[in-house]
Amino acid sequence: MQRAKKAKIMKKIYVLLGLILSGFSSKSQEVPPFKFGLKASPNVGWIKPDTKGILGNGGKLGFNYGLMAEFTLGNSYNYAFATGIDISTYGGKIQYPDVVAPVDTTLVNTTNSSEFTYRYVDIPLTLKMKTNEIGYNTYFAQFGFSTGFRIRGRQNTSYLLTTGNLNEENIDVLKDIAPFRIGLVIGGGLEYNFHGKTALVAGLTFNNGFTNIFNKNYYELNPTGEVNITNNKVIDTITQKASSNFISLDIGILF
Repeated sequence: MQRAKKAKIMKKIYVLLGLILSGFSSKSQEVPPFKFGLKASPNVGWIKPDTKGILGNGGKLGFNYGLMAEFTLGNSYNYAFATGIDISTYGGKIQYPDVVAPVDTTLVNTTNSSEFTYRYVDIPLTLKMKTNEIGYNTYFAQFGFSTGFRIRGRQNTSYLLTTGNLNEENIDVLKDIAPFRIGLVIGGGLEYNFHGKTALVAGLTFNNGFTNIFNKNYYELNPTGEVNITNNKVIDTITQKASSNFISLDIGILF
């Protein structure tokens, strides 16, 4: 009789332990429906011209910062819709035939070396694909698009003349920069989980703009590659085209 009672008690204990363990197990597998975080991203940007006579002339350092947000797709740990809002400052350098009036109102041909800096409010719209946690690390890849809205445009210019360089700095060219930008986003990195649901995020992102970054016309060139000057006037009927690209190193924290 005593043995039967003990067996019955032990059975109840095992059932209770099983329920407790299963509770812990299901809790550990819970997927948070939403994550929020902050990030900072130094970048290197460049301009890819698509207009005759205009050449890319190097990269420029920039900086992005903003908020991150992730929405779990379904109940899967491995897929999420990743978005946010970034204040993105990037740019690039170009060189092109130009005209300038260095002394009076008489136009002369010159070579213009310009550095552009533009700032956009960017909203990324990406799919984030993650591995299961390996140790404390989760590896991920991202793919999607970014939409940007212009808020600032600056240009530093150096005109090459026979008498020396003529420099102009911090020119406001907001109206010459496209008000809207779309880019292809490809990235990857890792998340290091150091406490609960809090994770340190590090990765690389390539943002390839495929809309025209400029909102202005360019000059007609003669066969020698110089700007056509007729009666001290130029014709600027050609749409100036170029795309902007950058690679960023992303450091952030997710909660």
